Amino acid sequence: MTLSLQELFNDRIFRVPDYQRGYAWERLQVQEFLDDLSLLVPPRRHYTGTIVLRQISDSAKEDSGGRRYHEAHIVDGQQRLTTTVLLLNEVAAALKKYEGSRTLAEGTRNSYVEAVGLDKQPLYKLTLNADVDRFFKTSVLPDATGIEGAPVKSAQRLLDAKKQIADYLDEAEGHADREQWLRDLRSKVTSQLQFSLYEVERESEVGIIFEVMNDRGKPLSDLEKVKNYLLYTASSLSLKDPRHADELAKSVNHAWADLLTRMMKAGLGSPADEDQLLRAHWFMRYDPQSRHWKGSRSIKQQFDLRKYRGRHSDLLGELKAYVEGLREACISYCDIRRPGRELAFESFAFDEKKRSDIVLWSLKLAEIEVIRTFLPLLMATRKQWTSEPEKYLEMLRICEVLAFRTYSITGFRANFRESDMFYLAHEVAQGGADFTEVIRRVKSAYRWRGFREDFENFVDASKPRPVDDRWSASLGYFLYEYERHLADSRQIEPKITWAELRREIARSIEHILPQRIENQPEWLKRFPDGHEEYVNDIGNLALSKPEWNSTYGNKPFSQKKGFFGAKHEDGSDVRCYANGPWLQEQELAQYDDWTVESIKERRARLLNWARERWGVDYGDVSDSVTEAEYEDAGEESEEDEE
Repeated sequence: MTLSLQELFNDRIFRVPDYQRGYAWERLQVQEFLDDLSLLVPPRRHYTGTIVLRQISDSAKEDSGGRRYHEAHIVDGQQRLTTTVLLLNEVAAALKKYEGSRTLAEGTRNSYVEAVGLDKQPLYKLTLNADVDRFFKTSVLPDATGIEGAPVKSAQRLLDAKKQIADYLDEAEGHADREQWLRDLRSKVTSQLQFSLYEVERESEVGIIFEVMNDRGKPLSDLEKVKNYLLYTASSLSLKDPRHADELAKSVNHAWADLLTRMMKAGLGSPADEDQLLRAHWFMRYDPQSRHWKGSRSIKQQFDLRKYRGRHSDLLGELKAYVEGLREACISYCDIRRPGRELAFESFAFDEKKRSDIVLWSLKLAEIEVIRTFLPLLMATRKQWTSEPEKYLEMLRICEVLAFRTYSITGFRANFRESDMFYLAHEVAQGGADFTEVIRRVKSAYRWRGFREDFENFVDASKPRPVDDRWSASLGYFLYEYERHLADSRQIEPKITWAELRREIARSIEHILPQRIENQPEWLKRFPDGHEEYVNDIGNLALSKPEWNSTYGNKPFSQKKGFFGAKHEDGSDVRCYANGPWLQEQELAQYDDWTVESIKERRARLLNWARERWGVDYGDVSDSVTEAEYEDAGEESEEDEE
């Protein structure tokens, strides 16, 4: 059935169900839509695409004039319909400025945007996903944008589309009769755009639609393809009681609504994030071999109907387990990737101290940026020992220590030993694993003479330890962990958070012995030679606020050091180590002078602390890395994490 927009909206109000992804069109898709309208001349009609709806029973509503509407869920076509409503909303706002078109403007809003219900409350013609609908109605549809910022990316895309459409309408100022141009544009949208309408009756039919049609605009993500295949499979099951298929379809839709909402709120709504979730869950639960992973095709092959001839009840059970497992995996995934969120690790709330420590160590591991290697194992640990936060915390700690030793300090490629962690995650997820043995095997995967020698060489304070390109990217984390160590010793929190430091890390590294000492007699006296050898030594580097760091420059140490409480004549603090917010700066102020011996002494202090901080008790753990693997560990791989 082909309908105009006017016919489509005649007796319907629309809702985007929460299991659909949010508004996804970006500038390119919106511009293509507007270009199509610009090229459309009366009386020619333009086929815009297919709209798939599922009518909700017992959902009739009436407006103040007694007109009845039935609610329909948008199965496919929400991007086009949402953009069309945005366009008509802006056209109505523009027409309202002309006295002769105010009635038409009001009618346009009543028909396509917002009418008045019998209860005198707004009756919106389009309701979006729960995570963005309120913002859509309070900050996008009104003429004036609200003061609330966009809560999620799909909300920002709505605002961007609104502005793009408004700019498009403003460009029509050059028309001799802009009012008539706006009227003609409204007529094009409501009468000349044509939609193919397809209605489904059962929830399980939804997936069939996506197996036989392609959506215009942005391609479906793998996560959406998996959802649609699960719905398609549910509709194809041959069961004694067909209601079980509908129950499965409802479970899929509810799980995806929960999953998408969680990921969007965590700021993990990109296709890459969705793919990472699917991949990690797959390795953990079904197949740990990364070379076998083919995205959504792997899930389709696993639950291929042809493999279950005569066993559809078995397939039903396995599909239910997959859906619930992915939903639970999403909770862990969001907590691991965004541990600083208010509700992260909520299942451990019964032990607030452990939960707080888990959040802290999760942030530490995230800071090293090799989450992918340990992601399935952490998810499996969380699932297997749900009510034992101390086990999850121990796993986090060993992962952070090994990650920093292996990938940050000694510079091995980011996916080295990844397959070992995936296989171990798979074993844990199957149940029956002994936790002590799991930890032993994690350590075993990273134990070899070469690893230990690299770490021992790094923490050897007897020779210069320059910060070279191999681990310069980890310097900020190293120094910040030292700051946390100093703060812990005083039972206080660092005055500057890692998030604040990370934004300006390059400007926050202070060279105590300055990088340039030409024409600086006091520095030349202390370092007549050896400047190049010691200037980038770890013992000569500290954290400083960027604006203070620029003040220090190449001043003599006595001026950099200063004294606590030093003030300028105007009463402001003198920028010096003694007054600095960093505890490691205040520690520097305890030195009488800054010489080669001072650098050596501080280097020893930092590296001895590092030996303890990232030390591993291997005990009786045997080597598991061959010399060939070790030599290959520094080579780049196409699968390395970006």
